[in-house]
Amino acid sequence: MTLATALEPIVKKLDLNVTVEEAFRHFTGNIHLWWPTATHSLSQADAEMVKFEAKTGGRVYEIEKSGKEREWGRVLVCDAPSRLVFSWVLEAPDKATEVEVQFRDQGDGKSSLTLIHRGWDTRPDGAEWRSNYNNGWEGVLERYSSSLA
Repeated sequence: MTLATALEPIVKKLDLNVTVEEAFRHFTGNIHLWWPTATHSLSQADAEMVKFEAKTGGRVYEIEKSGKEREWGRVLVCDAPSRLVFSWVLEAPDKATEVEVQFRDQGDGKSSLTLIHRGWDTRPDGAEWRSNYNNGWEGVLERYSSSLA
């Protein structure tokens, strides 16, 4: 008999040289400036931009150059400016995972961001996708952090 091993969440942490409010606002309101749509989107070269509606029930979605909208997920919790939780579906609700982003005040105008991406056990291909996202979040969050400067 084989016991299934739970797939641990992906956890990424950043120290930021901006306030919690600035970090939150940049993550949500400026996602179109830092998200790498050419490599990390459903439409790739046809992706125009990404939008993040920072409210409970809001959408996270990309807009193609043609104007077509493609949903990535829905905001489940928006506790601005300290916490976001959103589904990550990428137009495949049966394979949904969940992303939580926490923003913490570190004093002196600095903050931290912790991203937790969980729910890999709900996907039949969870181990493979977890590995892909573990590497993918590194580059995405580096772009976020660099764009704050």
